[in-house]
Amino acid sequence: MGIITKVGVALQQLFGTDAAEAAAASGVIVRQRKFDALSLARTFVLGFLRNPAASDEDLARMAAHCGVSVTPQAIEQRQSPKLVQFLKELFVKATRLIVGSDQALAPLLERFRSVTVLDSTTIGLPDSEQPDYPGCGGSHGGGAAALKLQTEWDLRTGALTHIEVEPGRVPDGASSRQAARRGPGSLRIADLGYFGVAVFAAMAQAGEYFLSRLQFPTGVFLPAGAAVDLLPWLAAQPGRFVDRLVELGQGERLPCRLIAWRLPEEQANRRRRKLRQEMRHKYGKAPTAQRLAWCDWSMLVTNVPPEQLTPEEAVVLYRARWQVELLFKRWKGQGLVAVLRGATAVRQMVGLWSRLLAALVQHWLVIGSVWGDPALSLSKACEAVRDFVSRLAASLDRRPAVEEVLSAMAAAMAKTCRRNKRSKPGTFELLNNVGLLDFSLT
Repeated sequence: MGIITKVGVALQQLFGTDAAEAAAASGVIVRQRKFDALSLARTFVLGFLRNPAASDEDLARMAAHCGVSVTPQAIEQRQSPKLVQFLKELFVKATRLIVGSDQALAPLLERFRSVTVLDSTTIGLPDSEQPDYPGCGGSHGGGAAALKLQTEWDLRTGALTHIEVEPGRVPDGASSRQAARRGPGSLRIADLGYFGVAVFAAMAQAGEYFLSRLQFPTGVFLPAGAAVDLLPWLAAQPGRFVDRLVELGQGERLPCRLIAWRLPEEQANRRRRKLRQEMRHKYGKAPTAQRLAWCDWSMLVTNVPPEQLTPEEAVVLYRARWQVELLFKRWKGQGLVAVLRGATAVRQMVGLWSRLLAALVQHWLVIGSVWGDPALSLSKACEAVRDFVSRLAASLDRRPAVEEVLSAMAAAMAKTCRRNKRSKPGTFELLNNVGLLDFSLT
């Protein structure tokens, strides 16, 4: 099944069977007058996809593309707690639809069953949502109420393989995704928030691979059992990279590789400034001298064998983790998923779940159009999707018509969504040619 067909199947399921089941579970359709479950889902999701700041007038116009003639007042009256529940149920169903490309992004990624980048983003909610989604207070969207989206993106196929909605208070290290199994031969890349020797040991036991930065001050031992005074030991190692077999942890020790390289002084100093700011903000104190000295080095740990992954390739793969951060940036900056608009909490939550659904649909459309071509911009493609939403809304009941719109979209993006010229290669170019990276600047 080609990617265009996969996207078409997912769209018709979401706005067909899944919408009907979500409507039945939520009770959003009491007496069918204008809207049925399918047209209701299409109006709100596609309306916010076309315009993330959509007004009731904008949504009424989208309803017309979906075959429903209503006034803006009818849109306003539809925004109820049952509509919130309907959209939430539909979002959960949407996360179970896996849409990925068969086109290889880079030969490096094909060495693994999957290459999962795991990260989370937090979205602040109205205070009324605190019983279901308690926040952790403070900044970064973590007020009285907040939700966290634990998101897994497979870089091999472009598919969002899992999105878990958790309370904002739950730290990444305690997420249910820490215990998830992804299958032998899979690779998980995650930041320090998910670091855990026990987690890595469970992955290794299951035949899975991990790639992570080393968390300060994890105990490091040589295979013979001798403890390592890490910084002097690293400084004494020859070559541009240190790539040594070590063991992690004070109790049950985990065999793995330590890959490390010294940073340029300017970059190390930037890290130290950032670390001081974070320590003052979070703990009201300065970092220790030893912690500041760690900023001179970048250190990765992995259980991928050396013959399967060189140090240079490990650097590029870990650098690719930033792609999920850019995904969240597009969701929040372009898709406005974290913006609470509306005079009531209900209207704000309708907008939230509608925009999150729109972000998923947008991702499917982008994967179906530009994935696998490193010369194309994902950010530009996300914007270009909006120009085709009205045509898509009018075609959803006919598979050939859906695929015709999707094919036209892909053709237009191939010509109009080229990446801007840069002095340095992008992530997808680096994955295809590791030699393009200036390792002294990573």
